[in-house]
Amino acid sequence: MMLYNCGLAIGTRMSDLYDAIMSWAADSEYIDPEHVWPLGIGSIVVLVALVDVRALDQLLASLDGFTQLRQLLVMALKGVAAGMITHFAYSTSDISFRSRQTLQSKERALLIILGVGVGAGLLIDVVIPQLVEPFPFVVVQTTGLLLVVGMWYLHLLIENWKLSNEWPHVLSGLLIAFGPYAPYLL
Repeated sequence: MMLYNCGLAIGTRMSDLYDAIMSWAADSEYIDPEHVWPLGIGSIVVLVALVDVRALDQLLASLDGFTQLRQLLVMALKGVAAGMITHFAYSTSDISFRSRQTLQSKERALLIILGVGVGAGLLIDVVIPQLVEPFPFVVVQTTGLLLVVGMWYLHLLIENWKLSNEWPHVLSGLLIAFGPYAPYLL
């Protein structure tokens, strides 16, 4: 009974927090309420971790049984990471500026991009699975990481990106990715 009351109290507080955020988003001229919906999913992941009910943990863990979904999410995370590395390597490094000045051809620039992409891809092909496989809920937490990293990469390509507009996506991705570790923080 005490566990139920504790879970109910946490759920009520999180519900109130979610309602406050939704009303704040509705009043904002930059954030649409649908941008805040993933916060509900992130809050549920954190709540499941805090309440520590075996059936709910098993429900989240059962999503890992969808092998194709799991592989698709890991591949998507690898693709976003490779794109980010290639973007940084080609557009922001001194080497890329020097090579663009000396090579001055699209074909050679393409070869540089492909070379960096292949190198990054090989590195990422080893690192990403080792990063996500230890997660207790690989599908759920990889989805959260993909949301955070994907939004970050998308907005690397946009010059006038403001965190004040996209914080719900970033926060919800962080809650989904790292919410299962919330009990260890308390």
